[in-house]
Amino acid sequence: MHPGIYESVLEWIPEGARVLDLGTGDGAFLERLVRERHVVAEGVERDPDLVTRCIQRGLVVHQGNIAEGLDQYGDQSFDYVLLLGTFQELVVPADIIHETFRVGRRVVIAYSNFAHYRVRLQVLLQGRTPITKSLPQPWYRTTNLHFLSVLDFRDFCRDTSVSAVRLACFDARGPVGFWPNLFAEEVVTLLEAVGKPASAEDDRALLAHRSEMP
Repeated sequence: MHPGIYESVLEWIPEGARVLDLGTGDGAFLERLVRERHVVAEGVERDPDLVTRCIQRGLVVHQGNIAEGLDQYGDQSFDYVLLLGTFQELVVPADIIHETFRVGRRVVIAYSNFAHYRVRLQVLLQGRTPITKSLPQPWYRTTNLHFLSVLDFRDFCRDTSVSAVRLACFDARGPVGFWPNLFAEEVVTLLEAVGKPASAEDDRALLAHRSEMP
């Protein structure tokens, strides 16, 4: 993922927050969150070798897939739930989003934009499933099950009654603020449930940043 995605998440998550990272990988970013934001963190990762590396970093990470990992947590156990690069791998995304909002107050999702203009050109001119920097594997090797656009994700949020309160878009050169559905390669967004109450501190932070959204 683009480094700007991690920087955005670091900016959005307040110090001392309770964080659950779904698809922790080797734990490098979760370790950074703990070190820089002093969060209380846990993770879920299906690869046993990666779980071992996370534990070696001193992290609390459980082995299992995302759906099974959420079952072990009670309602509102976390302030933030992270799905960074794993959203497109979910078999039934709507069900998982429902569960993430059961265990957490806010959800951060990062995904690749399948409507980027280079992707469109490859499909149009070559007639093949595209391979790009953000979608580097051929279709038969990728773990992605869903290929969505920025507009698709907005529709998904509307249909699942969640709202994007922060948004950051990137291409290889850096942030994208103009026509993200066409020019952004990767997107990260902070979501909250529609009508779900937030703390006064959260409200102040959100009001300060809503004007920055594209």
